[in-house]
Amino acid sequence: MSFQKFYPLLLIVALFDAQASTINFDALQPFTNYDLIPAGYGSTSEVTVSYSTLNIDGSVNSPDASLWNSGYANLNTAAFSSGNGLLLSIKLTAVNPNQSVTLNSFDVGAYPGPANFTLNATDLRVVDGSNFANTLVNYGPFAVPGNAPHTFSPNVTSHSLNIILGTNWNNGINNINYNVSSVPLPGAAWLLGSALAGLGVSRKIRKTK
Repeated sequence: MSFQKFYPLLLIVALFDAQASTINFDALQPFTNYDLIPAGYGSTSEVTVSYSTLNIDGSVNSPDASLWNSGYANLNTAAFSSGNGLLLSIKLTAVNPNQSVTLNSFDVGAYPGPANFTLNATDLRVVDGSNFANTLVNYGPFAVPGNAPHTFSPNVTSHSLNIILGTNWNNGINNINYNVSSVPLPGAAWLLGSALAGLGVSRKIRKTK
């Protein structure tokens, strides 16, 4: 393949390439039940991750969230709100203002976990991380299973995303899969269009010859 043909592909990869990452709380074991999630756990050079427990109106009740060993469905580890009747908040925010976060999936399970047990999550949403009132996807109320976790696949994208789970702290979450990708700037988009147009012209000239 000639460089003229390959260059637009390189440009597309540079603009949109994204590698998936997973926040898995199993890596924090061993710990004692009710231990707090370390501040910023799961953060990278591309995304900042923060945990908190919110009141129903979205205001902060406590700037932390808790951990539990096995017992939430068959999850090895689960994160949950630090107070019953409140909301767990897990926020993922792209470090670069020209990047966005796509939330691919996460697992939610109920505690305790007999085979026929379910527990209602009255609030289960993904909201805009900069605007609690802006709900991007709403799953609640949802009967969370106690025998096996349910995998949600929201596939929503924003500069900042906030997973909300409540209001019973016997619902927990793990295996948060996401990726960070670049948002093309107008100049970059123009450059991409010019490259593609140039490729088309080149092909046309070759056919004419």
